[in-house]
Amino acid sequence: ARDLPAELIAVAYRYRWQIELFFRWLKCVLGCRHLLSHCESGVTLQVYAAVIASLLISLWTGSKPSKRTWEMLCHYFSGWATLEELHQHLNLPSPRDPPRKS
Repeated sequence: ARDLPAELIAVAYRYRWQIELFFRWLKCVLGCRHLLSHCESGVTLQVYAAVIASLLISLWTGSKPSKRTWEMLCHYFSGWATLEELHQHLNLPSPRDPPRKS
């Protein structure tokens, strides 16, 4: 490791830092504060589920999901929020509005 150029070490550290930031965000936004399982396959499954959920939220909303967006989706799927409330939170057209013509 002592023979590596400083530039390569700096690049590796930047990638490592991005991974750290991603997992911090994942824990904060998706509420992954504690593990549901402590075996390797259980931890792997929980991380995959959280990553897939965050990617689906990003695809659906077009932006990086916030903790509030995650909570609103949980409320919607629990029946505590209507589709209109969810669309309002996401700044999407109401499901009752007619589609816009291009």
